Amino acid sequence: MSILYCSIPHFATALMQRDDPTLTRRPLILLGPDGHVFDASGDATSCGVIPGIPGRAAEVRCPSARLMEVNLAHCRAQLETLWQTLERNSPAVEPHGCGCAYVDLAGLTRGEDDAVAFCSQIGQVIRRELGEPLQPALGWNSTKFTAQAAAWRTQAGRLLSVPAVREVTFLRPLPVTLLPLNEDSLLRLGFLGLHTLGQYAALPPDAVLQQFGPAGKLALQCARGEDNRPVIPRSQEQQLTAGCDCDAPNGERELLLAVLRRLVEPLLRDLRDNLRACGQIRLTVQLVDGSTQEQERTLLQPTSDEKRTLLVLGQLLDAISWTTAAMGLQITLERIQDSMATQLTIFPSLGGKEHQLSDVQNYLTARFGTNRLRRATLEHPAAPLPEWRANWLEWESA
Repeated sequence: MSILYCSIPHFATALMQRDDPTLTRRPLILLGPDGHVFDASGDATSCGVIPGIPGRAAEVRCPSARLMEVNLAHCRAQLETLWQTLERNSPAVEPHGCGCAYVDLAGLTRGEDDAVAFCSQIGQVIRRELGEPLQPALGWNSTKFTAQAAAWRTQAGRLLSVPAVREVTFLRPLPVTLLPLNEDSLLRLGFLGLHTLGQYAALPPDAVLQQFGPAGKLALQCARGEDNRPVIPRSQEQQLTAGCDCDAPNGERELLLAVLRRLVEPLLRDLRDNLRACGQIRLTVQLVDGSTQEQERTLLQPTSDEKRTLLVLGQLLDAISWTTAAMGLQITLERIQDSMATQLTIFPSLGGKEHQLSDVQNYLTARFGTNRLRRATLEHPAAPLPEWRANWLEWESA
């Protein structure tokens, strides 16, 4: 295979700065409809602002930034321009999140030199169509993951080609955070002292399957340069569907949402096992009077996360015109594409892992003593800077 990965860094903010050059004077943070960060410029990202965190937290991390609401319709229109531009050069283009795409060059180029020249030409076409602020970073290889890693390791306006003979050498020192695993798996890898793709690639496949499931095993193939996933054009995009009939007419939101949860859970599990995500969610409701109501939501940041998907489904339920109760529900996950690499938060939520950490704490305290260990405590949660909020105390056995 011969694959080009095209990535326009910080697509949404770069688009805003292209349309209004005065926005380049300060770090820029774009907020989504939910008040959380949708995208951030490079200088804001360097301050710890990442997509998904609350707008207030972003403001604390980067006080000099300008916060604005994202124009989703404008982003979608410009993304469509990007996809069509790429499709004029290759019929096989697979979108990959906001501002990124795989381009299959099979049959269009011969050898590395020809592929590099063709990729450079595509980069020039994109700059001409979308403007200099939206120039892409390009990566080329025979596999999707390595081409993507190459694009992420180069700058906008540059092309990094990785031939097969040095693919393993290129991948070995890269961080495991490039793998499209969920946050929990990446945290576990960090706890195990596995920080590079080379360390992860050295693990036995059976052990990886046991610890991290099918997604971990597929990620292992990526880390070893053995990714054989094909580029799937938009015309051949997969979709997953699940539906059911209600035993009795139902009009209560929470009950309907519980049914939707049961329907969507196996679909999302299948996506996660294959390192895939959905870019559009469609909800169809059949009402007692025989009519059908349908709502859909396009996601510029594809997801296979259950919490985020249920949030969208709840919003779609609220948008239904409820003339009568529901007799049937159907969920369709569309625009299926590869998962994006997880961006770890600076302060990850521990959730149900606190009891596990407590067991580790007791073991370490018993072995090394309390004078060797410290624990963090939140003393001033309202302090404007994160480093003012916590203090370190000696650990005590529970």
